[in-house]
Amino acid sequence: MKSSSSTRLLLLALMLIGLFIRVGAAIRFPNAAHTDEILEMQEPAHHLAYGYGVVAWEWRQGARSWVFPAFLAGVMRATDWMGAGSTGYQTGIVIVLSLISLTTIWFGFAWGKRAGGTEAAILAAGACAIWYELVYFAPKALTEVVATDALLPGLYLGMYGERFQEKTRMLLAGIFLGLAMSLRIQLAPAVAFAALYFCHANWRKRILPLAAGLLLPVMSFGLVDAATWSHPFQSFLAYFRMHAHELSAPTLSSADAAQQRARFEPWYGYPRMLFANLGPLVLLILLGIRRSPLLGWVALVHLVFHSFFHFGAVRYLYPLTPLLITLAALGFMELRPALNARRKSPLSPRTIVAGGLAFFALSSCILVPQLDWSRWSGNLLAFDELSRDSTLCGVGVYRIPWWSLGDYAHLHQNVPIILLGEVHETEEQWSSFNALLVPGTLADSSHTFTLAGCWDDICVYRRPGACAPPRADSEINAVLRLNGW
Repeated sequence: MKSSSSTRLLLLALMLIGLFIRVGAAIRFPNAAHTDEILEMQEPAHHLAYGYGVVAWEWRQGARSWVFPAFLAGVMRATDWMGAGSTGYQTGIVIVLSLISLTTIWFGFAWGKRAGGTEAAILAAGACAIWYELVYFAPKALTEVVATDALLPGLYLGMYGERFQEKTRMLLAGIFLGLAMSLRIQLAPAVAFAALYFCHANWRKRILPLAAGLLLPVMSFGLVDAATWSHPFQSFLAYFRMHAHELSAPTLSSADAAQQRARFEPWYGYPRMLFANLGPLVLLILLGIRRSPLLGWVALVHLVFHSFFHFGAVRYLYPLTPLLITLAALGFMELRPALNARRKSPLSPRTIVAGGLAFFALSSCILVPQLDWSRWSGNLLAFDELSRDSTLCGVGVYRIPWWSLGDYAHLHQNVPIILLGEVHETEEQWSSFNALLVPGTLADSSHTFTLAGCWDDICVYRRPGACAPPRADSEINAVLRLNGW
């Protein structure tokens, strides 16, 4: 279809388009996909970079690895010059994670070219550049996302990387696969299946370098745990015990039980979620599996494994998305004979690729509402605004769930965040904060606060003057410790 140099330029153009869409969407529609994005990743990173932050119970008990937060802390320190308050490093995080996520576009191109030719490569790369789920999750500080970014090169090198000597190729594939598994231990079944698949044709030459590559990042993560927690692999073991306890807990309070049920899905929950998120692509994926069965098997292993545990969150399916979009592009190219069957002159490859890109763009636009592009945006924007106010000495939070806040990663000021549950608590502690976040308007007029601005459904009220020390049991870290959160 195109010369090698022009094809590479087209891939570069698609990657730049993908980067522009990802960064632009994240800045235009600030949101949080999940509590873990901020509380479990950005907050410990902020604590490392600046010395303070909200500490969730997983971090008090050593159930998380410091590797990814340390990386984010480096990004924060390196990019905080880009804007006042928290906006500088928040923009930096978006840009850096979006750049890393471009492996999805490269993977679509590289795998598509080997499995279906140049036309399939361009279509797969273009589809990965614009697909709404990849755009939405790319800038998110979630281990599922960065683990997927590492998984894709591992799959390609294990299957196709003939430019390297076989032992080198297996070593590199193992390193990427091991990194993906270390970042997201739930990828272990899919990684194990892929490793077995790569080795089955030539065990003697491939097993040792692949195993060495897998062990290198795994052992590195273990050493980090030994240095930062009590013993090697503490974060993995504590995380496993945490979920084993959740699944086997005999009794729960009514509030805990309701929250637990909201997180659980029946065995068919993930397949149903997958069908809803892919829409018309499902049939194309089935066609594409004929061309590249490995991607289908890896996706199936990941899906089946997660279906056993019933934790319902669309982000857990993210590692499947670039695999399935690439398969759908291969499936679309399989339709060429049918598209040309009744035509006197066959459609040109450019026309078929253009039609495929239009199809993926239209499907993506139709399915965009499947994801919440404004989730908790008011909280994040309000804290971003307060991060630029040098007079801030305390923030009261009234009738807003603590897990939906932007925390210090967005507030970026070492002042107390005070959680207020009832009206009388607000009245008692007015002197402890000079900024108050409320959903909607503040009806009580017996105070000196005035409306400073609203973002979505969250409004900020301000008062002049200094702050008195807050009540010890209402500060956010104290509340989390007292309740075991």
